Amino acid sequence: MSKKNFSIASLLLLSFGMAVVEVMLNSQGEVVSDETQSLWGFIFLVITIIWVIADSETNNFKKPFDFGFLIYLFWPVALPYYLITTRGFEGFVFFLGLMSIWLGPWLAGLVAYTYVYTP
Repeated sequence: MSKKNFSIASLLLLSFGMAVVEVMLNSQGEVVSDETQSLWGFIFLVITIIWVIADSETNNFKKPFDFGFLIYLFWPVALPYYLITTRGFEGFVFFLGLMSIWLGPWLAGLVAYTYVYTP
């Protein structure tokens, strides 16, 4: 399994696990701690950076020396730029998919809280 595929599979698996935790806690009226939310965001970002670096090597993308650091600091701008320059419109769709993986657990928890939890 390549590093790119492993990164995407890890993101999907972690997102599913986080969604399960969100749904279980929010259906009981509890919330996920801020530390856990921050850790999820950090892990998501690091795995995404690993994927971008592995993907840039296969696409022959001219990247600066500190490419990973730039993606880390300016990911809301740098990640869509990279995806659109390497894939065109499909890159934009891929970016929306990554954002849905990132926000999916929170949305699942919100739905669980709204429809299951009755105070």
